[in-house]
Amino acid sequence: MRVRHKQPTLVSMWMLDVFCCALGCVTLLFLLNSRMATESAKANRTALLDLENTDKKLAAALGALDATKLKLTSEQAERGKLAAALTELEGVRLKLMDEARQLADQLKLARTEKDETGRKLAVARDEAKAAQERLDATQLDLAAIEKKAGATAKELATARAEMTDADLLLKKRQKDIESLTKKDAATATQVDGLQRLVRTKDDERVAMETRMSSAQKELTDLEARLRATQKELDAQLAAAQTAAKALAEELAAAKAGAAKAGEELGTARAQIKDLTRKVDDANVTIIDLQGDKAKLADKYNKFQKDSESRFAGVAMTGKRAVFLVDMSGSMGKRDLQTLDSTKWPLVIETVCKVMRSIPTLERYQVIVFSSSAKWLFDDGEWQSYDGEKSVEGVRTALLKVKPVDDTNVFAAFEKAFALRTTGLDTIYLFSDGLPTSGPGLTPAQERANPPLSETEQGTILGRHVRDTLDRTWNRPVAGQSKVRINAVGFYFDSVEVGAFLWALARDNDGSFVGMSRP
Repeated sequence: MRVRHKQPTLVSMWMLDVFCCALGCVTLLFLLNSRMATESAKANRTALLDLENTDKKLAAALGALDATKLKLTSEQAERGKLAAALTELEGVRLKLMDEARQLADQLKLARTEKDETGRKLAVARDEAKAAQERLDATQLDLAAIEKKAGATAKELATARAEMTDADLLLKKRQKDIESLTKKDAATATQVDGLQRLVRTKDDERVAMETRMSSAQKELTDLEARLRATQKELDAQLAAAQTAAKALAEELAAAKAGAAKAGEELGTARAQIKDLTRKVDDANVTIIDLQGDKAKLADKYNKFQKDSESRFAGVAMTGKRAVFLVDMSGSMGKRDLQTLDSTKWPLVIETVCKVMRSIPTLERYQVIVFSSSAKWLFDDGEWQSYDGEKSVEGVRTALLKVKPVDDTNVFAAFEKAFALRTTGLDTIYLFSDGLPTSGPGLTPAQERANPPLSETEQGTILGRHVRDTLDRTWNRPVAGQSKVRINAVGFYFDSVEVGAFLWALARDNDGSFVGMSRP
């Protein structure tokens, strides 16, 4: 058994997934905030439309009041038309009742919109809270990732900067929510104003009904005493003039209220314009992020396609491949004195993983070797590769093998290259040490006193294997391509072992990877 030194562990590629997840979190936050701003702007537009409709209805009411005033003025000149004027006043009363009902409906609608606005505001607050919680969770995830990936500080710094921007944007959206809260309070104030206006209209309607009742009574008295009660008719006309004056004052107050509502409408429009601009900016940012995400996805897909045809940096190639599996005694040990029951199963799983990773594999064969080499299937006949079924067959067969004896790499390659004439194009070698038996020593080296050390003997035997590959087995032949040799090593405790496997793969256009101790 040889003294071996541990080979550095290879680092796997995984940070692209982390970066994509962070970018997905930032995009989700932008989408949530954009949705909140859009809903708020839509609610404000609805409120503005309702205010415009109310303004139009108030203008119609003012027009009706102006018509009533003209009618009352004409009554001063034509006392004979008092009955017709009273009829017109009755129509006005009905109109006022209709307007009062409409205002009541508007008030009900405004209250409903106020409740809806409050509900949307609550939903927006809940969404902001959820976004904050997701932001906190993302920050915790980034903190955990930072502990695991010291080599990716630059990517994490970028992710933190993006999360900081998202946090600033969330605070900005929270300020917008506070602005919407103030707007909701203003809407409530406006609703209260509408309620007061409805109450005023109700009072006017009651007063008008009272006046109509009084006028009707006076008309009855006038019809009975028309010629005898001229003085009373003049008094009633004066009362009508006083009522018209009061109605004119109420009209002026309504116009002042309408002007105030117009100012509030202008303010609301300015706020909606500002919110719309912010939503447009957010949409532009989201579109940019989506473009970046698409680019990263393309890069990731390309990387994934490349990585699917590689195993720990080894290019997975070959249509007809032979797998040389070292089953010497050391493949069942952790070191010279310590048995390791997990090492041989790990070797088997690695062989299966390599087989599964070769996208072009059509035919295969397996050679197990220790002090000698033998075929695992059918005395060297090519086996058709049938996906997982073939992988399971190799696993089952290898689990029946027990590591024992020396390491005769020469015999393994000699048997494998017997298949070169039938299309062999790739060899995958799985081993953990230098050769310890086989041809390559001179008689003087075999009789050396003191005997050669195990490392010296393994170095000489390994050089003989490489020379034989170069001069005989794998030398260029017309009509035959050079066989690619890839090497996978396990648990190195000596530099010479790694150097041998690396040099063997390099000389034969292949790659070498070392599996670290679990």
